[in-house]
Amino acid sequence: MTGDKSPGGAADGPTGGSRGELIGSGRSADVYALGAEWVVRRYRSARDTAAEAAVMRRVASYGYPLPALRPGPFAANEMVVRRIEGPTLARALTTGGASAAEGAALLAALLRRLHRVPPPEGAPAGHRLLHLDLHPENVLLSPSGPVVIDWESAAVGPPGLDWASSALILAEASLRLDVAALVELFLPEFLVLAPPELGTYLTAARERRERIPGLTAEERALPGAAFALLPPLWADARARYDAERHP
Repeated sequence: MTGDKSPGGAADGPTGGSRGELIGSGRSADVYALGAEWVVRRYRSARDTAAEAAVMRRVASYGYPLPALRPGPFAANEMVVRRIEGPTLARALTTGGASAAEGAALLAALLRRLHRVPPPEGAPAGHRLLHLDLHPENVLLSPSGPVVIDWESAAVGPPGLDWASSALILAEASLRLDVAALVELFLPEFLVLAPPELGTYLTAARERRERIPGLTAEERALPGAAFALLPPLWADARARYDAERHP
């Protein structure tokens, strides 16, 4: 569960004060090695991981690929999961381990597969379990296949919102990192695989992204810029795709 984390050194604190190597840090949590087989994800806030773990257990019970949870008890803001060896999909894309078309197809397949998992009892009609942060940094390519990590944002909702969130995150990354290949190659490949409902939920996805706590002014402007980028990019991708299929 190393994902989009920055490397670090040893640190005190995970699971009752034991020491573990800090192997990554994200916006809201740090990830420590816990022996050779496990890692602990520790939120810096008092966030309770019980709801996140419950979603992961439900999704895993239907065979979806995600890290196995280790039974506790642990601190309320900690989660211990099996360590996954392998590069992120993002790294594979940048090193030539996967093409833009292959990466986009994998991301789309993981979204479709997740949305086939039945939602909890009482969920509104048409709603499913959503990841809401599914992008190439959150897909690890293990020897046995892809594994999806970082379920902090998971919720129940319409599948179109999940597609829109992934597209918006990809567009934000293309603007923030100034990676032309994201706009020219990966994003169009992803968008042509997306259902029409992606467009319906783009506004909701943008509003969710703008409400993320702790954003800088520059980061808060990114969802709006990405929102403006996506419709013409999607239309152009569809037009090119249709032209290639029906010359």
